[in-house]
Amino acid sequence: MENPKKVRKRNLEPPSTPEDVPYCESLSKVFKSDQTGVFIPGNHEAEMCYGGEADLHKHVTGCKKNPGHKGFIPLKDFNTKYLPARYHDDDLMSETIKTMAALTVQVKTKFTSLERPEFYPDTHVPYPCYNDRGSHVMRLGTGRLRCVLKYIESDRTCHCAQCQVSATPNKVWGEVRVQTATHVVFDDSEARQTRCVLGFDDNKSPVVSLDGWEVGGGANIERDRCELSYVTCNLELVGELYKMCERFDDLCRGVINKYGRFFFEDRLTVIVSHPHGCPKQVSVGQWTHKRERDKGLTWTRYWYTTCTCPGSSGATVYRPGYSGIFYYHPHSGSNSEGNYSGEC
Repeated sequence: MENPKKVRKRNLEPPSTPEDVPYCESLSKVFKSDQTGVFIPGNHEAEMCYGGEADLHKHVTGCKKNPGHKGFIPLKDFNTKYLPARYHDDDLMSETIKTMAALTVQVKTKFTSLERPEFYPDTHVPYPCYNDRGSHVMRLGTGRLRCVLKYIESDRTCHCAQCQVSATPNKVWGEVRVQTATHVVFDDSEARQTRCVLGFDDNKSPVVSLDGWEVGGGANIERDRCELSYVTCNLELVGELYKMCERFDDLCRGVINKYGRFFFEDRLTVIVSHPHGCPKQVSVGQWTHKRERDKGLTWTRYWYTTCTCPGSSGATVYRPGYSGIFYYHPHSGSNSEGNYSGEC
């Protein structure tokens, strides 16, 4: 259990009320046709803390990306009134977003890999944190629990921090997989110095921390999507998280069945993230356009009006009604076209 006292002192300014900012007036409904051509990476949105966590209050008050942070809704204040009218009396959509929020985690990395490239592939655009290679500068992002595995009859024993120094490591243990952006956690050397913080909903929430182990299945620079592996022998926690992941998948199926036909009409896009390392914030917007890249498989990237800030990198970009419920795009950054996701 972690007690992040410094983190809990940070708050974004309260948002306008739903009545003050109706959905139809608060969003920019300027839709573009699907784009083709070369994607040029913009500004990544991992929060860099060169002075440690003491820097974060300064980053909140001096934010140039979204001064005032009025597009962010503290999780405890979120309700369906921030959504289009058709969802106002719908517990299904509210429960889906709140369950996604329960699976949302803060990602805290304290090392930068020596293997980070100087540029994005096939470009002269600098890759994030290349100049920080080998340093222990803190980097904050967001992630989401994607799935949970429980090992009962395995050749491997638990390799969490406690079991690594134990003469009798546990033979029954769990693996928690978290999706985030590759520029937040690049490879195994970074993963092993990355902490995943669950439950940081507000300044009074108790939190649970898991320490990273590896980048499961490898990370992809072009897609800016990776999956972290965390291990624990806290089987009670493993059981709770497993049920939560299954519940989210079931709720998403319900949303598709009920609202899938409105996917292109509403273009609804919801993100739950930890901007500037603050407690969870919900932001609501619309996707404006997408771009596809075919390399044997078709990878798609989305742009959207949904508010983000440094610290939001890696957060799940949820588009209710999207049929690929097991393939979520992580938030990546912003460029001249707006906020954009990694590919999926």
